[in-house]
Amino acid sequence: MAPRRRGDRPLRRRAPRIDERVRFVIFCEGELTEPLYLKAFAALHEVRSTATLDVRGLGYEPRKLVEEARKVKRSERRQSPGATEYWCVFDVEAPTQHARLRDAVQMARDNGIGVAISNPCFELWLVLHYADHEGWINNDDCCSLRRQYDGSQGKRLDGGAYMLRRGEAIMRAERLARLHAEADRQFPTDNPSSGLYRLLQAVDLRGDVGTR
Repeated sequence: MAPRRRGDRPLRRRAPRIDERVRFVIFCEGELTEPLYLKAFAALHEVRSTATLDVRGLGYEPRKLVEEARKVKRSERRQSPGATEYWCVFDVEAPTQHARLRDAVQMARDNGIGVAISNPCFELWLVLHYADHEGWINNDDCCSLRRQYDGSQGKRLDGGAYMLRRGEAIMRAERLARLHAEADRQFPTDNPSSGLYRLLQAVDLRGDVGTR
């Protein structure tokens, strides 16, 4: 058989490139610190290659935060169903806990919304980037510890410095989760703890993980 000439080849259109990155919509109780941290995470090359993060710092208490996530999820699914995960990031608080915490978690589970909860507060997650902490702690002492480690004066943070340490924070948070499980201490009495590692792992593996 004679070789096929270049001009005999059928014309083929190149298939359009499809962005297969998973989109994460993340609703934060905090308006500054949590969004700054998560946006630094979103900017990492290894994260940008697998996922896009839409981070929203709303300043809502947990139940209202989950209600907002549910509303957005329902609206977006009607308009453009696709590969999107919805997460809420909020605190337990100490010594006085947020009201309706269990309601917030149950609503999130009922609606397929992930939760990344820090007990007592997000600053505990930041502390875990630098050191282990196993004893019960309140918000004020947690914030003080965080300032000792990173030299911060307010709600802002150096995202790049934290990204370099995030693997250590994940290991420490996982260890705390195991200790609470062994002692049968369950949310919201699992102080200190942070579920932020589950959100980061979900993004890193996809992202492919679940909810708390």
